[in-house]
Amino acid sequence: MKNQIITIVSTIALAICLASCKEDYSQLIQKIETTQIELQQQDSVLTSQRTEIAQLVYTDTTGKSEAVSPEEMALTNLAGEQNTLITRLEIIIQKNKELIAQLSDSSVDPKEVEKEFTSHRDELELMKPEINAAKESYNKLVKEVAKVFKELSDTTKVN
Repeated sequence: MKNQIITIVSTIALAICLASCKEDYSQLIQKIETTQIELQQQDSVLTSQRTEIAQLVYTDTTGKSEAVSPEEMALTNLAGEQNTLITRLEIIIQKNKELIAQLSDSSVDPKEVEKEFTSHRDELELMKPEINAAKESYNKLVKEVAKVFKELSDTTKVN
């Protein structure tokens, strides 16, 4: 649901931006806005997953031991990876917003903007395996937790 809202808002922003920008730069701005939608979707997914992991890690106050369990360490590491990816995505999003503003103001050479945008898009492509790995780790974690709860419920059934 969150991704759909982001997509709708981004599409509206794209339409407004395209209507208000100069004709010469509309194709480049459209490319940047399309990439922005993808970046925002990736950011949203990772942020949601990180929030769920943080709830697991930081709400368990029942443990009396000061030692960190391997499971908690794995969750903390995954949340850390997601934090890094989210930060990198947000930086690219902000840089792309600045490029759009520069194009709208005609304060920069469009070829330079396209060159910088291409480097942002290339960075995103390099990040995709890391993003997919973090998502897969999260999905694996969800499956393991579901399996544990299923096994727990199976052992508590009274015949």
